[in-house]
Amino acid sequence: MRRRGGGLSTGMLVLLVVIAALLCITMGVLMYMDNHGMLGGSAETGEEGGTEQEPDAEASQEAGTDTSDSDTGEEEIPFPDKDADIAGLVKEQNPDIYAWLYIPETGIDAPVLQHPEDVLYYTTHNAKGEEDPNGAVFSQMFNTKTFEDNVTVIYGSNNTEEGPFYNLSLFSDPGFFNTHPYIYIYTDNEILAYETFAAYESDDKLIVMFYGTDVDDQFYVYLDMIKENIGMNGNLKEDIYPTVSDTVLTLSTRVKGKDDRRYLVQAKLIGRKPR
Repeated sequence: MRRRGGGLSTGMLVLLVVIAALLCITMGVLMYMDNHGMLGGSAETGEEGGTEQEPDAEASQEAGTDTSDSDTGEEEIPFPDKDADIAGLVKEQNPDIYAWLYIPETGIDAPVLQHPEDVLYYTTHNAKGEEDPNGAVFSQMFNTKTFEDNVTVIYGSNNTEEGPFYNLSLFSDPGFFNTHPYIYIYTDNEILAYETFAAYESDDKLIVMFYGTDVDDQFYVYLDMIKENIGMNGNLKEDIYPTVSDTVLTLSTRVKGKDDRRYLVQAKLIGRKPR
């Protein structure tokens, strides 16, 4: 017997009611999860769909969080209360002077020079350009004078107590190394602050020439080599170890009794202050 068209069976109506009820329940569950940060976002962390949102400035201030871009941490660096008249020294003493090196409580407090032609000139001449077996503090022309190279190497003699780097070996003592972290470079217009991360014996290869640290890939290789060269008698700070984005200052002097060895103290740039 055939059913007449134009209407829905009882079974069909029941099915539609059940489907509608399920849709309502599902929507309710989704709304609850969304309100409680359960759908990929978090009301507490400010994240949505895995993308971190910028913190609200007013809310951050109430919570004690500084969101200012000007907060570089430089105010925490103890810049020394001293000065160095670079321009005056260039004019009155020696045009090869271009910076000043200062390491607190070491006696290392001297101008930095660079001869335009002779890389060994200041091993036998002092800062006034006079012949002197103790030499001066100097860099070689393989480095610029801007301290922007990946590695800037500064040399000094420790032949006698009058040698400018006579006390550089103080950093071989772990206690001294850990309690004297800062090295300062004065230029015409700013003070550069460096923090020591390594002090150790090394070979006598010219770092800038031999390792080619002006290229990031080569600099990365050189940084790995430092860890390999430090050995048991060196000092190292793993927590501030530099990356290829850092700028490194290296102080180099000879190892007494070992003509083919150098003693190195290395530090990375951590801040600068206008003069």
